Amino acid sequence: MRGLAFALLLLPLGACAQTFEGRVASRLTDAGLSRPMAECMASRWVSRLNVLQLQKISNLSGDLQREREKGRLTVGRFIERVRAVEDPEILQVVTSSAAVCAIRR
Repeated sequence: MRGLAFALLLLPLGACAQTFEGRVASRLTDAGLSRPMAECMASRWVSRLNVLQLQKISNLSGDLQREREKGRLTVGRFIERVRAVEDPEILQVVTSSAAVCAIRR
């Protein structure tokens, strides 16, 4: 019985994570990634990074969108922007996710 009660308490958290993952995927799609690539990367980011780290990446979205509009957004520029955040874990997760998700596509 306790296990069921615990599972019911965690149910809303799972729903929040999926909603959050969807928002991350939407932002990546808005930045120019294909939907499958964005969904793959969002899933990996949400499971590996904390909310503060995800916020740091989100803060880059304006710069990335401007780069995209000018036709200058490349993987190299994206990684350069992420590196500037100065969080090795974010850099590792973002770069590995890009590689893994590109292979899976």
